[in-house]
Amino acid sequence: MPPLNEGGAQPGSQYPKVWVGGGDPDIKWDPAKIARAASILEEALKTLAGTGALSGLETGGLVTAADLGDWDAGRALAGTTQAAHERITGVLSDFLGEYAGAAQMLRKMADHYATVERGLTSHARQIGVQDRPQTSTDNPTWHNVPSAD
Repeated sequence: MPPLNEGGAQPGSQYPKVWVGGGDPDIKWDPAKIARAASILEEALKTLAGTGALSGLETGGLVTAADLGDWDAGRALAGTTQAAHERITGVLSDFLGEYAGAAQMLRKMADHYATVERGLTSHARQIGVQDRPQTSTDNPTWHNVPSAD
């Protein structure tokens, strides 16, 4: 695949003519679809939390020296399994936190896009009202100008 930026040899070459993901680069973001994606993530997270996976791992996943027979090699192995257990539970906890953060970020993004679109729509309407010429015989438009035929 050729690089997207040819190093500025052509005017405007720093922007790809075709969107990398295919299709038109002018993408429209639908706040309702973004919010729906956040809802899907939140529901999946709630389902996972309902399984008790993290608490089960924290309480039942640790292998102790007593579980291994409480002998010298077992105690050494228990130290290794304890370190692994702490790391695994930490990674799962971090994953769940990041997952929840992604859902929250999608919610914020949907709210932001909706707010911006409402603002732009309102602004465009205000511009349209200000720029609209008054129709009169002094200010001809196609409605009140006689045909040239």
